[in-house]
Amino acid sequence: MKQIYRLYGIPRRIQSTTLLTALSFSLCLLLTATSQAQVNAYARVTAINTARTQLTIDNLNETYHTFAANERVIVLQMQDNVIGTNTSNNASFGNLSAISNAGFYYMGVISAINTGRTIITLTAAMPNTFTIGTNSNVQVVSLTTLSTGNYTTTANIPAVAWNGITGGVVAIEVGGTLTLKNNITADGQGFAGGNISTVNDSACAPGVYRINSTRYGAKGQGIYLSTSTWYNYARGHLLNGGGGGNFNNAGGAGGGNYSAGGDGGAGYTCSGTPSGGVGGIALNTYLLAGTRLFMGGGGGGGQGNNSTQTAGAAGGGIVIIKANAITTSCSSSNVRISANGATAANSGGDGAGGAGAGGTILFQVNSFTVPSTCPLQIQANGGDGGNVINTDTHGGGGGGGQGAVLFANAAPTTNVTTTTTPGTGGLNSSASGATHAGSGAGTANSGVISGIGIILPVHLIYFGADKYDQKALLRWTASGEDNTVFTVLHATDGINFTTIGTVKGNSNGNAATNYSFTDANPAPGINYYQLQITGDPGTRTTYSSIVSVNITDAQSVAVAYPNPAHDHFSIRVNNEYNNKAHQVTITDLTGKLMYTNNYKPANGIITVTPAHFLKPGLYIFKITSEGYEQTGKLMIR
Repeated sequence: MKQIYRLYGIPRRIQSTTLLTALSFSLCLLLTATSQAQVNAYARVTAINTARTQLTIDNLNETYHTFAANERVIVLQMQDNVIGTNTSNNASFGNLSAISNAGFYYMGVISAINTGRTIITLTAAMPNTFTIGTNSNVQVVSLTTLSTGNYTTTANIPAVAWNGITGGVVAIEVGGTLTLKNNITADGQGFAGGNISTVNDSACAPGVYRINSTRYGAKGQGIYLSTSTWYNYARGHLLNGGGGGNFNNAGGAGGGNYSAGGDGGAGYTCSGTPSGGVGGIALNTYLLAGTRLFMGGGGGGGQGNNSTQTAGAAGGGIVIIKANAITTSCSSSNVRISANGATAANSGGDGAGGAGAGGTILFQVNSFTVPSTCPLQIQANGGDGGNVINTDTHGGGGGGGQGAVLFANAAPTTNVTTTTTPGTGGLNSSASGATHAGSGAGTANSGVISGIGIILPVHLIYFGADKYDQKALLRWTASGEDNTVFTVLHATDGINFTTIGTVKGNSNGNAATNYSFTDANPAPGINYYQLQITGDPGTRTTYSSIVSVNITDAQSVAVAYPNPAHDHFSIRVNNEYNNKAHQVTITDLTGKLMYTNNYKPANGIITVTPAHFLKPGLYIFKITSEGYEQTGKLMIR
């Protein structure tokens, strides 16, 4: 019982009771405690080493699970600096500048965690770039293995609520079949809703989109980490966080995720000058590939002068389930896996809060077999905005946008109901025929996305090509390549590739394995090579970067990785030039110079970080050193 006291806040001593009463009370509390069984560990990532194998962490939460060696973890970019220059007090405030790394996630394996529990070392380098910065937030979450075989739930499994630093995610793995007798939920555990305004009254203020005054409703949280009080109040959305209500008694907006949130109600006497919050933005285009996961944006807070205004509601969190199969077994009507946005509370004669958007659910599951006696509901719905309980028109809360449900394979339909519905805008008054604030956008269930494929666990650490005795020798290093096949592709133009051979993966757990392949008949001139990486049925096919070698002059073409890249990339140079200075230039396809700088290799590697982000597209890079020159192609995503 000692641990239950610590986790659930039961008093350490039960005074003035009989022994029987005390035992009965303890048993009741035990049953209540075990009906909700969080299973994850969380920590914030404050630094990532250059090799991308070590995570420096703080805000460690191991209340419900402990990070341990050989365990899977998920690194998630919860927030990033995505706002750019959209910070002026106008209608463009809080719009998306570039998605950057927001929503990216990576599944890795812990190699070790230090004694002080401040550094997690991974078995392999992370392929994705994560942003550690002032307006960014990265967290690491345990992908908790409930069983390496089959597993049947014994209690509801909820996420720990997002606290602005960690949480909001429930992530589990089962090696065999996961049998659900209970619910798995992240309802209202995502980005927080905005606070209510202080009690103030003034004329309608439709032109105030951001301000540092608490007389306006606060914006809901979203994929941008705000560090300025000037960004936190008034009607402009903060990316997928809904905007707060302005004077006079306007409603907060709904948060967004797959679809945008609804605008808040106009406010008291503000029908011609609407002052309600602006709905959080839609992130649908970034969810379609299954490589990003977002929590639902929080709703904006209501504005009021009668102390009845209500706060914005929280968005849904993230649910990640990895299993071979899912089935159900229950005596009640159904079981549920959900990441719904929360509904905002009703107000009186003031503005009501906006609703939270639905979160995101990811299924890396091969099959679903659900009996009719225990149907399964899967939901990532937006919440409803708060109603105004007053016969005079004020500002109802905007409805939350719908979330997303991502399936590795086809979406299950037999005895499974999957919904991603936008929330309804709250009533602007209680009078007959009253109008509503804006509802969440989008067609119902458009956030249900199937066939994204299971992400392969293989990590391609290096891939390069060299000339050897008038042949092309390909070398690569990978880890985690169980049941993986590397198909070697060749082209003479860098575009039209054909298969010239295959190499079967030789998995050695998570240790790195070296591979090679010789093209005995390369074409004269430049030859281009790429690896197609495939695994078990249902897994997603991935591709390596493109490397090349010049058979005519024995001069290998430069290899850049990662390719595609984002804000930096590395170039491997020949050993004899390892200690010499190099000039690196980047041009677009028209030859226009985009970047140039001087570098000296370290261990044969030049790491290039352009002074400004290059726009997505194809570029040519060149490195030169004392008459030595190499060129290559670089794709920026």
